[in-house]
Amino acid sequence: MTAIAVTPMVEVLQRYLDAFNRADWEMYKATLTPDSVHFEPGGIECHGPDASAEGVKVFKDAFPDLEGVVIRLMTGAQDAAAEIVWRGTHTGPLVTPAGTIPPTGKPITVHATKVFAFEGGRIKYSRHYWDMTELLGEIGAMPGTG
Repeated sequence: MTAIAVTPMVEVLQRYLDAFNRADWEMYKATLTPDSVHFEPGGIECHGPDASAEGVKVFKDAFPDLEGVVIRLMTGAQDAAAEIVWRGTHTGPLVTPAGTIPPTGKPITVHATKVFAFEGGRIKYSRHYWDMTELLGEIGAMPGTG
């Protein structure tokens, strides 16, 4: 794989992901523009750094050891797409639009892609695409099973 040049945009992405991995919400918010928007599956739409941090904390509450690792990164002039592998253990309640899933103690590995747009050296837009079937299957919460 060809090495990607470390640009200011790549540095912001690394700080953003590192902040999430450490649950450093102040640093996480500092990587976002004041008018940023973040989308998660299930119709979750977060406007601004505070709402974005609150919107993703649900995953750290359910999987306190959750960490994302970028395995592929594509960058453009003011945008990027990252392929991410998320790994963690379901030791807290997972709050979903359909209800709360109690902790199972099961490990997960979830594959995702996250698309970003930048403005002024910070993230203005992000949309997270991840496989809900993969996640629910790994914790034994797939509807219609069991």
